[in-house]
Amino acid sequence: MKKREGIIQQFSSFLSLRNDHKNFNFVWQVDVDLERHISSLTQLEPDAKEEYWARYFLKILREVSQEELLKICSQTEDKQKLRFSRSSAEKRSKSSSRAERHLSAYLQEACLWAARKSYQRFKFIQHKYPLEEYFQIANYAIFPPAKLLKNFNLNYSQSNIEGYAKTSIIRFISNTIYQKDLEGKREKFSNYGLLKDLTKKEMQEALTIKGTNQNHVSLYCLTWQCLEEIYQPNQRQGSRSLETPSAECFQAIASLYNERCNQLGFMEAPVSKDRIQEILEICIQAARDYRTKSFLPLENYENLTDSRYTALDNLVQEEEWQQVSSLVSNLFSAISETNQIMLILCLGLNLTQSEMAVALKKKYPELQKQYQVARQLARYNKILLKDFIKESQKIYPEICLNEDKDIEIIKESLDECLQLHCQKICKSVLDKITQEWQVEGKIGVLGLGLTDQEKIDKKLVHSTSKVYLSRNEVNENLREAFMYQLEIDMGLPKNSLVVASNKLANFVDEWLKDKFLIRTRN
Repeated sequence: MKKREGIIQQFSSFLSLRNDHKNFNFVWQVDVDLERHISSLTQLEPDAKEEYWARYFLKILREVSQEELLKICSQTEDKQKLRFSRSSAEKRSKSSSRAERHLSAYLQEACLWAARKSYQRFKFIQHKYPLEEYFQIANYAIFPPAKLLKNFNLNYSQSNIEGYAKTSIIRFISNTIYQKDLEGKREKFSNYGLLKDLTKKEMQEALTIKGTNQNHVSLYCLTWQCLEEIYQPNQRQGSRSLETPSAECFQAIASLYNERCNQLGFMEAPVSKDRIQEILEICIQAARDYRTKSFLPLENYENLTDSRYTALDNLVQEEEWQQVSSLVSNLFSAISETNQIMLILCLGLNLTQSEMAVALKKKYPELQKQYQVARQLARYNKILLKDFIKESQKIYPEICLNEDKDIEIIKESLDECLQLHCQKICKSVLDKITQEWQVEGKIGVLGLGLTDQEKIDKKLVHSTSKVYLSRNEVNENLREAFMYQLEIDMGLPKNSLVVASNKLANFVDEWLKDKFLIRTRN
């Protein structure tokens, strides 16, 4: 399907489904009457952009409604005036109908965009709702367009009709699917009833969409598989209302999990029944989010693929994510060094405010107490949020923040983006250290083998990955080098970060898993 070019095509053509050898394809079909009309209009305003014409037709729809026309006729008693009013009403009605069709044509690509996003969002029920049906629901959303755009502010010059429509259409589709399929599932299943109802593929997707580390996804899915094998409640209980497993059951799941980890050659410490329960709680929350109408953070879309997406659609998504990443990076660079250090320690390395106070007190005497750190962070975060909203509205002018809950959503998104950025900074330090080590011959990583999940699926016992240093040796050496380099980069006195040794070790361990998939030698 080709993207429409030019004002005339955008306001006169509609997407239609064509069946080619049992495959549905989207094609553009031109409405000749609309094409003729928009052609004559563009001759009067040859330099006008698409947003101008979208607003033009929306103004017509708002100025002329059927209720207003009936009111004109009913209030006119004089027959001559009545004939005039009816004639005027007919003309206005025709103008309104045409404006409605023009605006519907313009919103066709917004409908397809929203349909594809929703198709990704509800992947686990794709067997029931193909992309074509999502597109049909999207078209219901835009009819009539005046209703969809009822709250659009024409007086706000930076707002954008297509962007506003995309958000509204996605909400309409999501609510429709939610009411038909998801609300009942969410309410009818208990926590463990929901876990037992999931397929293996759904569990993997739910954790991935949640943003779980890929190695953790493998281990959490292994935990879920052990639950599937061990937890076999009485059938009379009903699969939807399963109770929480007993302590003995959790212990049996932990024992099976530890046994499987040993068989598969995973370098994981034995876990307790309490840890198993914690992992399953994470799985439950991911499953709940997966089967409710909550929307995905922008960065999470990179974990999903759809073969029906065109190269242009993928490019648009990539450009959106790059814009947001660039915006956060620029805002971070513009803040003070003190703020940057505090955010890296807090969001990048997960230090508590008390740990931050201990680490920073020698360089910043005004930050010796936990409450001082908390106050400073709150002030900086408020400034960052204000700047983020201001700059993001330049990129996405369709964003309208009318309520406190809208601000809260933006704040959560900003925190997520800042955390990713700060973690990226920390990871770049480790990248630099290991590159220097490899050049100096201190560490070498051989060819990597299968992923954890592939080994689970294939039930392989031995790992094919090896390193010259053991994992513990690499972790300890890296932690010390990491702390030393961070203290230099942040201008902190030596051993300032000793208080965060455990946090640094955890960060290094996670980085090693992601970077090298380290295993010990057999």
